[in-house]
Amino acid sequence: MHEHPLVTNGPRIEQTVGTALDAGGDAVSDMRVEKGPQRLGPEPGDGSRSRPPEREHRTAATTAGILYIIGTVAGILSQAITYFPVHDADDPLAYAAEHSDAVATGALLVLVMGLSLAFVPVVLFPILRQVDEVLAVGYLIIRGAVETAIYIIVAIALLLLAPLGETLSAGSGTDSPAGVRLGTLVIDSEGASTMLSLVFCFGAVLFYVLLYRSRIVPRWITVWGFVGIPLYTAAYVLSMYGVIDSNSSGQNLLQLPLGVQEMVLAIWMIARGFRPAALSTPEP
Repeated sequence: MHEHPLVTNGPRIEQTVGTALDAGGDAVSDMRVEKGPQRLGPEPGDGSRSRPPEREHRTAATTAGILYIIGTVAGILSQAITYFPVHDADDPLAYAAEHSDAVATGALLVLVMGLSLAFVPVVLFPILRQVDEVLAVGYLIIRGAVETAIYIIVAIALLLLAPLGETLSAGSGTDSPAGVRLGTLVIDSEGASTMLSLVFCFGAVLFYVLLYRSRIVPRWITVWGFVGIPLYTAAYVLSMYGVIDSNSSGQNLLQLPLGVQEMVLAIWMIARGFRPAALSTPEP
């Protein structure tokens, strides 16, 4: 009896050919197949291979946190540099014409805010889609596309102030009744984003539902967000109906809980990241 081991790159096949005879006198062969080492973990094509590894989770969390902070800081600066000075001026268009650089800077900061916040759902989409792809797509559209359009409208409204002021200064004057009405209209066009900003609240609901179900951040942060959303919504609804003024202390107070919560969430994502293991067992 002779053994001829046959070795391949795949399973090891060991074939032994014998010369024994069966009852009928025919020669038979004895073949034994022994499997070699098997692959551990998911097979190629397994759906689990689509999950981002822990390193990508960490990168996404850090990037999203930084974008949150950049967007928030840019928004605060745009209010301080442009909106409040123009809004509080006796002659808004004349002020905008005299401080065109500040107005342009404010518009640029609005765009920075909008683009930074718009990229948050883009960065988080590969992770959130593992929890619920429909909700993740909705969050991406609302916070990514719709809000970006809103911020572009706001930036354009700000950029219109300076040329309008210069045009009216050369004609009837910015302090004429027509000039004052036109200046108020342009400034209030930024306030028109009040109704559109309610879209933000809907996007926030989708986001925090995904966070709550995935548990990639602590539940207390998510619950805090759920508490802040109704207050934030009330701030814009009350402003829309004239109960409180836009950018008044009352509106800012109602916006404060959700604003602080977003900064806490951003700092948590930068410092601690996500818990990737939680994505394997999202709650329905």
